[in-house]
Amino acid sequence: MIYEEPALFDKQNPLVSILIYNYNYGRYLDDCLESLCTQTYPNVEIIFSDNASTDNSWEIALDFVKKYPGRMTVTQNRKNLGVDANFRNCFLNARGKYFINMCSDDVLMPDFTERCVRILEGNHDVGFVMTHRGVIDAEGLQTDEPPFYNQSCIVPGPEQAAVYMMAAVNPSVSQIMYNIKSVSGKSGTGELVSRWYGARILDFNMCTEYSMAYIAEPLMLHRIHGENDSLSAAANLLEVIGPYVLQHQFSDSAAAFKMNKVIERLPASLEKLAGLSLRYCIRSLTNKDIKLAKRYFYLSLAISSDIEDDETLKKLQQYWVASDDEKVSILESFHQTNDLVTRMVSYDPPEGSTPL
Repeated sequence: MIYEEPALFDKQNPLVSILIYNYNYGRYLDDCLESLCTQTYPNVEIIFSDNASTDNSWEIALDFVKKYPGRMTVTQNRKNLGVDANFRNCFLNARGKYFINMCSDDVLMPDFTERCVRILEGNHDVGFVMTHRGVIDAEGLQTDEPPFYNQSCIVPGPEQAAVYMMAAVNPSVSQIMYNIKSVSGKSGTGELVSRWYGARILDFNMCTEYSMAYIAEPLMLHRIHGENDSLSAAANLLEVIGPYVLQHQFSDSAAAFKMNKVIERLPASLEKLAGLSLRYCIRSLTNKDIKLAKRYFYLSLAISSDIEDDETLKKLQQYWVASDDEKVSILESFHQTNDLVTRMVSYDPPEGSTPL
């Protein structure tokens, strides 16, 4: 395919900005950039900002500038200015009608951009499109997981907001394409908030005004490796404490828009978070991190005292005093329980959703 320079005023194929901010992910960057530069959609600009990486990231980016002339805007900070500043470098240079917030270790399938744009262009009440994902490891080995929804669909904003009370839905920000005008005034601010939860705040706030489209096919690959932000968050209990705060914030925000289903789900969402804490407890035990496992165990009780009657918690109470052989048996039983350690099912779309 012969690639032309991005066109600002192409009504048939509106410009898409892919924002990619990077720090020391050079070993994954070649795969990422190649997937962006070879999209089937013809009108894409790639906005790349490097946060003073100490590896070969900058050299890789410059190689792609030469390989695909006119398609990339590249910026390098003289020193590491933090995640927020690096993202702003990208967003301030974006000229597209739509944008993707791309992690530099993830990969897009060739038709990701084209599929998302066609949905947004054909459904003006939709503010963003989310796709299902596949998972790859540090070596590129791919594994599959069930999509969140069992079909491609358009979900009414208030219904999707209610879902966000119970589940994050998308583990990677790279799974979403936004209408750039629709996000104005809806994002979270502050470095910690933006890094861990900015995307979730943005997505929830989008649902107060717009519908969401979901594609149940894995049109992107999310890379899991030892340096993922999510792993660092899990080690500091942020994967549970953060959502605990967010659920209360979402409930408060919903009141202004009379989204009663969101408000009514707050107690159930906290119970689910207590269960999620037990899930992280089991994952920690699997990774032989006993201290972290106990922290998650007691956090679950702090979130909801009702979880004392939960069978998983009762088994974990037995685990702490069990013999080594008994501990192995208990841990194996957890991994044999469907949908306990990892999600194994897909869900029906919410009420009022329409198939795509």
